[in-house]
Amino acid sequence: MTIFQLILLATTAFFAYQVYIHINQLKDQPQNEESFEEDGIVSDLKELTPATLAHVRNLIDEADREFEQKNYDKALTILREANRKKPFDSEILYKIAFIHYINKNYQDAIEALEDAIKSYKNDPDLYSLMASSYRAKGGFVNLNKAEEYIKEAIHLDKNNPKYYFNLGNIYLDKDKKEEAKWAYEKALEIDENFEAAKEELEKLKTQNV
Repeated sequence: MTIFQLILLATTAFFAYQVYIHINQLKDQPQNEESFEEDGIVSDLKELTPATLAHVRNLIDEADREFEQKNYDKALTILREANRKKPFDSEILYKIAFIHYINKNYQDAIEALEDAIKSYKNDPDLYSLMASSYRAKGGFVNLNKAEEYIKEAIHLDKNNPKYYFNLGNIYLDKDKKEEAKWAYEKALEIDENFEAAKEELEKLKTQNV
């Protein structure tokens, strides 16, 4: 297993529970539906009955339970059913994308996140996961995309150390060691106990960066 794969695995495990809990909060936040007015999707969403919405909530909760048991494929099937009943819901789409990411289906994750961002533009974790998905695909163009998206996450939330950590990882992949060092130091300014950032910073220091 390469160093990149180890970092990716560790990062996924570290943030999986935290991020998945965070996205549950989206159901209580208003969503931006202006992008869909021309397609008539707003009208369709307004016609959702309370019974349908309750059923969708139950499906999401069921998917959460399967996710916690690491039954990712089953959780994905349930979430797709929820998405059919309530399309363009950012919470559902994020969770679909996250499972794709875990399963290394990065392009599928990106496509789900694109729809999520269209309906809800202000959640930084959407951009963070998009950045991680592009980074995982590798290559110069994808790393530039990853940098763009993680910087948008930071723009939306300047006090989240994991975003700076992810930015540092992207800089490191681009062989921008000074920039990576700055990003890891910024993460530690926010959270001095961020062990992953400490480890990466120590590696850079041993290289006299």
